[in-house]
Amino acid sequence: MLKSQQGIAHAPDQEFPAFTERQLVVFDVDRSRCVTVILPVTEEMDQLVKQRAEVALEQETAHREERKAAILREEEATKNLSESYASTLRKSTNPFSIPDERDALQAQYDQQRQSLVGPRQGFLSQVQAYAWDEPIKLLEQAAGSPDKQMRERDQALFLKLKERGAFRSVGNRCAADRALDGLRALRSQQPHFGEVIDLIQGQILLAQELDQPVRLPPILLAGAPGVGKTHFTLELARTLERPIHRHSLDSSVTGDALMGSDRHWGNTETGLVFNAVCLNDRADPIVLLDEIDKTTANRSSNPLAPLHSLLEPVTATAIKDISAGITFDASHVFWIATANDLLHVPAPIQSRFRIFQIQSPTAEQAIELAQTVAAAVHTRFTAFAPPDRRVVTPLAHLTPREQIQALEQAYARALVNGRRHLVQRDLPATVLDGDDTEPTNDRFLH
Repeated sequence: MLKSQQGIAHAPDQEFPAFTERQLVVFDVDRSRCVTVILPVTEEMDQLVKQRAEVALEQETAHREERKAAILREEEATKNLSESYASTLRKSTNPFSIPDERDALQAQYDQQRQSLVGPRQGFLSQVQAYAWDEPIKLLEQAAGSPDKQMRERDQALFLKLKERGAFRSVGNRCAADRALDGLRALRSQQPHFGEVIDLIQGQILLAQELDQPVRLPPILLAGAPGVGKTHFTLELARTLERPIHRHSLDSSVTGDALMGSDRHWGNTETGLVFNAVCLNDRADPIVLLDEIDKTTANRSSNPLAPLHSLLEPVTATAIKDISAGITFDASHVFWIATANDLLHVPAPIQSRFRIFQIQSPTAEQAIELAQTVAAAVHTRFTAFAPPDRRVVTPLAHLTPREQIQALEQAYARALVNGRRHLVQRDLPATVLDGDDTEPTNDRFLH
């Protein structure tokens, strides 16, 4: 190959054609563009460049048509929104007639209450979460607010409450029977929480005797890190078939997260308790207050202050969310708090809880707990054989989080080695190195 002073290569014969710069048209993401390339000077290459330009044009045309169709679909979807939601999104003024909405809520309430008369069926009963006309407060606030975003927020909340009505579900006698069966299984898996299970079991039996919804007193689980407080609470929620809402208090500086933030703030938000009860289907969720001893109070705010009302049975029936301005019944909420050191929990707060000191499990109990965690992890890896005791036992000295991570690594390693069952060498080396088959009392579930 010879090269001239201008940089263009020339062939000494027909076997090596000359090269030159050409503009090649390509389609890139959403449009066509030209790319300068050096190509052979042949008829075949001329034809290829032409074909590539035609293909790029076709691709660009097809992309434009697809985009037009997508825009039309979006417009059609917007048109199909319910009139109330569409009005909330589009209008800056209150689109609701408060007298008409009040009448609609009254009719809805009467209809729901009438439907509750008669024998109970299924696993859930209904209780009234708030007065039938409480949602009207949101429309009244929206009508008087100069803030467009606040108006739209209040109107959207009103629509959500209107959709659900004033009643929420709680477990009934049938659900209690299932819970009692589950508690017996939970006791065998986590025997060091036996006293807590005894209390809950007694409250369920009492509710059955009185034919009333189950009301569980606030519980504070105290104990060293690693005894399984949080893990037990999550398993308890599954056993009782209740939704759980977790609030970590190690970083809380105010009570806004529980009861809502002040409306004069532009980023005001409703609180966890309002969201858990009023914006969901159950009036009896579990609220987990994790690490309640890690809060830091100051003169201007105290993140535990809302608990003085929330944990009292009488005042909990009429709790007001600061952001929404709605008063509702939070007395069916089951509160569980965890703490490592009770010395950092104020006495007035302690007095509102049933306190249980959770001791570390024995070595055999720790192995049983590890088997429970392994069984839960295995539900995500059903193509594998369940891990046997020889694989699970080395995990007993770890926390559940560490156990889960170790098992996930073991499943991955088994796949790499072409197996659908776990062997002990699949576990991380750090786990096996630290295994003394006799778990110590300072490293258990947490």
